[in-house]
Amino acid sequence: MPGFDPLALIDACYAAAVEPETWSDALDGIADAVGARGAVIVSHDPARTAQTLASERIADVNLDYGVGGWWQHDTRIRLGRERGIMRPGMVTVDEMYLTAEEKRADPFFQHFIDRHRLANLCAYVGADPMDRHTLSFSASRDVRNGPFEGAEIERMGLVGPHVIRAFRLTALVGEMRREAEGLTSALERMRAGIVVLDVRGRVRLVSPVAERLAAGYLALRTGAEPEAAEPIDSARFGRFLADVLPERSWPRQETILLRRRGGGRPLYVEALPLRGADPFPVAGAGLGGGVVLLLRDLLAPSTRPIEPLLEQLGLTRAEARVAALVGRGAAPREVAEQLAVGESTVRSQLKAVYGKLAIRRQSELAVFITRLDSL
Repeated sequence: MPGFDPLALIDACYAAAVEPETWSDALDGIADAVGARGAVIVSHDPARTAQTLASERIADVNLDYGVGGWWQHDTRIRLGRERGIMRPGMVTVDEMYLTAEEKRADPFFQHFIDRHRLANLCAYVGADPMDRHTLSFSASRDVRNGPFEGAEIERMGLVGPHVIRAFRLTALVGEMRREAEGLTSALERMRAGIVVLDVRGRVRLVSPVAERLAAGYLALRTGAEPEAAEPIDSARFGRFLADVLPERSWPRQETILLRRRGGGRPLYVEALPLRGADPFPVAGAGLGGGVVLLLRDLLAPSTRPIEPLLEQLGLTRAEARVAALVGRGAAPREVAEQLAVGESTVRSQLKAVYGKLAIRRQSELAVFITRLDSL
């Protein structure tokens, strides 16, 4: 059995919370540390029990357990509930549920455990901090190995709480990412871009849409204050920033229209305060959370988003975006520039759009998109 480095194993679990693809390696590392073939995390909420997470070495077992429905016949879960064994904070082993003789007569062990050549199981029981349903982190022994020993059980008890917390963090991070993607998609459909400023008014983040909208209106350099591109707006924009920074009295002027250098329609800029601590803290920056600048072209053609309708017709999100832009008159090269992808990628997606919508040329796509826009 390899050396036991609890901090490395725990760090691997928390790293997997933000990089879910590494969970299998993290679970395998813990399985090695306790002499098991593999490890699995199971929710005991009946609505989620089939949604297990396992190390790659027991992927076939996990698939059979979850998708195959064997979780509904797991004798240990039933007995654990009946006898009050599965309480948060406990480490359990098979001997707490059934004797060796009872295992040999039990259908779950006969038809599932024996078929996968598994033997003893050691599990840490935890509770989901959000809904209080129990979760278990289990390590499964190969049929050739004997029962789990004291040191191995202690190791499960040491790393188990961190595995459960990291597993829950994985779900929360996933939800946050989906919300962020939804916000990004909504802003894109509004033709709106965002610029995040720290408490000193320095640029920390610029969305792709904001970078495109700001061209000719604002000079945006990371680590520097934004500046109006049109000299006549320079002083006015400076006063606007001074008004909206957190250490100033908020709010005095929340919006401003900027002129484009060389002429053109105005750009609408709205300031939104970031509450709480500075998301990009620097030494001596003071308190407050910075400011978000929302950029919009108010005079851009107003069309309702049809991408969700196109996705319902079988297009991917990327294909729907391309179909909408090309159908409204943009050339593939312009679409590629706007979406920051290669023109060949756009043409490939356009070909897929034609196939899925059963059309043959751009003129037919334009008619189709026009009809969707008029709904």
